[in-house]
Amino acid sequence: MDLNLLNKRALITGGSKGIGLAIKKALEKEGVKVISWSRSEGVDLMEDIPDIFPEIDILINNIGGMGTSNFDDSDECMYKNYGIMKTLIDKFISYHKKEGRVITISSMYGKEKGICPWFTAAKAAQIAYMKSMSNKFKGITFNTICPGYIDTGKITIKDCKNHIVGEPEDIANIVTFLCSNLAKHINGACITVDGGESYSF
Repeated sequence: MDLNLLNKRALITGGSKGIGLAIKKALEKEGVKVISWSRSEGVDLMEDIPDIFPEIDILINNIGGMGTSNFDDSDECMYKNYGIMKTLIDKFISYHKKEGRVITISSMYGKEKGICPWFTAAKAAQIAYMKSMSNKFKGITFNTICPGYIDTGKITIKDCKNHIVGEPEDIANIVTFLCSNLAKHINGACITVDGGESYSF
């Protein structure tokens, strides 16, 4: 199926491994020119935002993480997940594009009780912001994906016990579709990709 993505340009945060890398590869397979930002690639998104936004058509917010179980890290968790996402979206829309795609990778724990309260709050904030933006800019769609347990190489057999585990490509395939014109009427959606594990509707 031709998704008509040839020569589109995408920016993805956290694209060097796991879900981000799978998304990068899937988009490149469709002919998208992908720019990836991550700390492992020498970009510190907590401090530096290079000015390349006039050149991109697709923004994928994938950077995040829980941090530690220490309550003192809750503000950093919120900034890492919600703060950076909002900053990049604000930069993206500041160029008043007639057409574009914004996709944020959140978590099923943004929709129900999770591992720790600040991670749930940060992921819920992502979902709420994306939904609130979805009818404000004609031609730009804002959609969120909520993965469940995904085998990114970080989880152990013990972690997987009693959980339904997916592959990074399960997320990448949905992202690639949402980037295409076939998904032009999908806007403000929150798509859970967890094999049916979560309890929320």
